[in-house]
Amino acid sequence: MTPIEELLYIIEGIPITLAISILSFLFGLILGIPLAFLREYMGKSLRILVDLYEKIFRTVPELVLMLFFYLGLGLSLDISLFKDAFFSATFVLGLRSGANQSQIFRGAIRGIGETQMLVARSLGLSRLQAIFYVIIPQTFIIATPGLGSEYALLVKDSAYSFILGVIDMMKKADIIRKTTLDMVFPYITTAFLYILLTFPIATYLDKWGSRKKKQLGL
Repeated sequence: MTPIEELLYIIEGIPITLAISILSFLFGLILGIPLAFLREYMGKSLRILVDLYEKIFRTVPELVLMLFFYLGLGLSLDISLFKDAFFSATFVLGLRSGANQSQIFRGAIRGIGETQMLVARSLGLSRLQAIFYVIIPQTFIIATPGLGSEYALLVKDSAYSFILGVIDMMKKADIIRKTTLDMVFPYITTAFLYILLTFPIATYLDKWGSRKKKQLGL
């Protein structure tokens, strides 16, 4: 294969890399928002459960979790969903992202402070209404830079999925390495593509979030 052919072959893996990254980010978002609010506004028992979830999925390596779900639950225990390598990789990264995003949103909630909740309640809003109409919109703005970093982390960590056989950029680079015995070009190319997929978006979200916070005085 010529260098151009190798580059094009690796680029063909971008849609799978992005699919894993975006789907796991959205799954993490669905988990992270309620977990953050449960920990901040609900009872002690729920806070303990959320804390346990965060500790487990923030400390156990993604690769260990992927192998557990794919090989352990999927192939060994014959749970059909986890036999799919793409699903297992996305599910694990989503669980990990949920733990990370929970902390991101929790930090944003604390950045808003209790005053706005008290003001909203004094204006006649219920606690739930205050959360939905006052706290959540500001939480997203404050959390935006952290969410950009989380997206970049997921794109990077999606590379672990090649161990399960998912045909993403990393897997395609490894196939080229095995075929051509070239240990340099495929991995340098893949590293550059990962930078292109993460740095611009993370930088933009960081600047946008910082600008919005200044505009709103947060």
